[in-house]
Amino acid sequence: MTLKNRTKEESKFLRIGNHLIESLFSAFSFSFDKTKSRLFKKFFSKKDLKKIESAVSESEKLHTGEIKVILEGNLPLFRILTGLGARQRAEELFSERKIWDTEENTGILIYIQLVDKKIELLADRGIYKKIGQHTLDEICNKMENGFRSGEYLKSILDAVEEFTKLLQKHFPSGKRNPNELSDLPELI
Repeated sequence: MTLKNRTKEESKFLRIGNHLIESLFSAFSFSFDKTKSRLFKKFFSKKDLKKIESAVSESEKLHTGEIKVILEGNLPLFRILTGLGARQRAEELFSERKIWDTEENTGILIYIQLVDKKIELLADRGIYKKIGQHTLDEICNKMENGFRSGEYLKSILDAVEEFTKLLQKHFPSGKRNPNELSDLPELI
């Protein structure tokens, strides 16, 4: 049965099962270091995470925007049962991590939900007014294609590069350019 032919209920049970399996793997890994988890190692090495951090850091020297990369493994089952999707989760994290609270309203979230293989890009109102949803969708589609091809790191680095060009154009670096958010990808 292809994904397109599954009913909503079948897809929901499959999603719950995937998150349950990852929850069990996490519980029995006996490590709080997410980089050692089976799921994260499937997609990214510690070296990859350093490359992402470096790309974000170098990017933010060129503009006053802030880019935050969040990689999330499994979601709590009760959140899935209540219908939490990747978009809603990205919006929660955008708020909780105060990505919206940058000085010029130029925060960008690159959120990747690894179990569901979903990518969400959110931009604060300052940059959103300049680039719009269409640009976010284009970058997201490129990332999704890269992930389908197994080019996980390259997809993120390419997105950071595209955001760098946009932020540099609309919000170039000035005399004052504080680093308002950590450049390190956050693993949840």
